[in-house]
Formats: sequence, structure tokens, C-alpha cells
Amino acid sequence: MTRWLAAIYLSLSFAVSDAAELHGRVVAVADGDTITVLDSAKQQHRIRLAGIDAPEKGQPFADRSRKQLAKGIHGQDVIVEWHKRDRYGRLVGVVITFGHDLNREQIRAGMAW
Repeated sequence: MTRWLAAIYLSLSFAVSDAAELHGRVVAVADGDTITVLDSAKQQHRIRLAGIDAPEKGQPFADRSRKQLAKGIHGQDVIVEWHKRDRYGRLVGVVITFGHDLNREQIRAGMAW
């Protein structure tokens, strides 16, 4: 299982190398894999954390997953290395703050897979 996750993460790392960057402040955490970032032009961007999936509202551990993600980033400045938009128009990417990959941290904490 660990090798499988490492392979997926490594492939995402290569994909992210062609990514665009968004710099901003986290103003909302919707769930364990979706946040809202406010950029310097005061425009909000919905961000879907790439390569992970977390419980949705109404599913077991959804609130714990959201709180885990929010714990270290709500109100913090982040860099989003994004590479596409999903079908809902959200940017899909890796979220970095204080040098930490939040996508990976959610998996490490057991709050996403």
C-alpha cells in the first residue's frame, strides 16, 4: 500500500512541475480536501487538494478530517501548485505552507487516502 501511494505521489510531483502557482491566504476549509484561498487581488479560489480523497459531509470522520486540515492553515498564507481545474471549476493542486505539503500531511494524519 505504501509503495502504491508513493508511486501516485511521485507521478503527481512530475505533473506539478508544469503547474501554475497561486499565492494567497486560506479563508475557508470546506472539508478534508477542499479549501478557499483569497489572492492579493481579493479574488477567491476554490482549491481541491490533488491526489487525495477525504470523507465528505455526512460521512464518518468528515468533521475530524476538515478540522485536521483547518488546524494548521486557516488564515495562513499558502502556495498552491495547480495543474488543472476539475468539473466544478476548482483548481486542483498541491497546497504548500511553511514548507509542508498539506496533501501529504492529510494522508500522514490518517484523515484522507
